[in-house]
Amino acid sequence: MKRNRLLVGLFSAAALGMASFAASAAMVQKMGLADLVSNADKVFRGTVLSKEPGSVRAGGGELDTVVYRLSVDDAIKGDFSSGKDAHVIEVQMLGSLKQAPASGDYQKLFSMDMNPDLQVGANYVLFTTAPSAVGLSTTVGLEQGLFRVFANESGNEMTANGLGNQGLFGGAVSYDELKSAINDELD
Repeated sequence: MKRNRLLVGLFSAAALGMASFAASAAMVQKMGLADLVSNADKVFRGTVLSKEPGSVRAGGGELDTVVYRLSVDDAIKGDFSSGKDAHVIEVQMLGSLKQAPASGDYQKLFSMDMNPDLQVGANYVLFTTAPSAVGLSTTVGLEQGLFRVFANESGNEMTANGLGNQGLFGGAVSYDELKSAINDELD
């Protein structure tokens, strides 16, 4: 009986430790527009042309990645002149397109795949980090630096990031308003 309580206690402590690790790993510093702009290597409006599985070798192992090809519809900050086509950019993020294998009755409690999932054909304003030594990049502040472009009821182009522009604007703003605010930060 005493051993069972000890095992339950150890299991509970391990589960609590894993949950707090997942919570702390998922915390991202809230950024203002000035922070997003200054931390971005590139800022652009783009349309996702494709997303493919990829991988990089790092730390003696191989990491799954997702390689996004985007058309650069409006270059706002950064150098877009390199590569075969200056109007197309590749962004390689840590992640996987593979479905997790079924494991019977077990359920995955959390995932460390925190990068945004861009949809093919969708239009975004992205604030991307400079590629790392192994070529990985992401959006600055994760969902904070990824603004979805969409039409409102009136057909106007609006933008909102993964946090609904919380702390930046009073909700969704027009693309022109977002671009103007970004340019003000660049001056």
